Amino acid sequence: MNTMMTELAGGIGIYPADNPMAFLTGGGTPFSASYTSDIEEIDHVESVTPMVLWFIPTPREGDQFGADFGDPMGVTIRGVDFEQDAELDGPSVHLTEGSAPQPGKNQVILGNTLAAFAIAEGGEFADIGGEFTLLSAENQPVTFTVVGMFETGSSSIDFYPYTDMESARKLVGITDDKVNFIHVEVDNTENVETVNDALVELFEREGVPVQTMIATELLGSFNEMMSTMSSFLWIVSLVAAVAGGISIFIVMLISVIERTKEFGILKASGWSNNNIIGSVIVQSLAVALLGAAAGLGFGYISGYAIDQYMNVSITLITWNLVLTILGFGVMMGVVGGLYPALRAARVSPIESMRAV
Repeated sequence: MNTMMTELAGGIGIYPADNPMAFLTGGGTPFSASYTSDIEEIDHVESVTPMVLWFIPTPREGDQFGADFGDPMGVTIRGVDFEQDAELDGPSVHLTEGSAPQPGKNQVILGNTLAAFAIAEGGEFADIGGEFTLLSAENQPVTFTVVGMFETGSSSIDFYPYTDMESARKLVGITDDKVNFIHVEVDNTENVETVNDALVELFEREGVPVQTMIATELLGSFNEMMSTMSSFLWIVSLVAAVAGGISIFIVMLISVIERTKEFGILKASGWSNNNIIGSVIVQSLAVALLGAAAGLGFGYISGYAIDQYMNVSITLITWNLVLTILGFGVMMGVVGGLYPALRAARVSPIESMRAV
């Protein structure tokens, strides 16, 4: 989610003013696609992509139309010009299998992430040759056929189905020169506000009732939310780590108490205090590292099971994470075993031998 929001931060969406949710659902009064050339002349604009959007609802029990892509609400199908899409290094350039849709044939390509979620929900249509039926703006059923899969590596793209502009216009019921969404990519997030002001001025001058949306406003709130979530997770992890350290401390203290005679005999046979302390610390480290290894193993198995269940890779265990956990285990082993080790070193050989 964080990656997707960052990707969107440099973009501006233009959509009909009479549909505040048009950037998600499509619809609203369409406007001319010819404004694309005017927008491209604005400073700091990197690319302009006109689209025709239409909402794909998640079908409820008994529904004949829609497709279950794993989202409780639904997803938006994007109609694009695939010639321009190829120039912009879009989805059609990153096909992993199949081919790009042919104009007017009601064909669609799916992002691999989207397809994986759909398959996890039992959507057999989310494969090459699969079909799903949508209800058009004119209340006519339109069946789309999946002809390809793509993977761009961008979360903001791979979670959408794409079709050609002609098929999308038939679905939405608009003419060949109209669109209901334009995506503007800005060269730098610092210039988004400037470009947005220029866009507002352009459409006000032309008298076209549209709205603009910039993701930087959402990004600030999102980053704040993610920061709060991250702090919460660190607190939970710290509490778990402290609990683990206390557990090691208790285990080692009980071990030392039970082995008082043993330590007394060792000291009587020539072991120094450092030898005793070292032996207890080593035992404490072994317990801590075994616990860390068991935790990593359980985490890996759980993550693998989740990935298999959802049919998509959402868990990640890196070497950096492994080393961090093992390092924390070493620290907890030392801290948890230090007092028991010092107590073991203070054992009197004479007192211990009297108890034998």
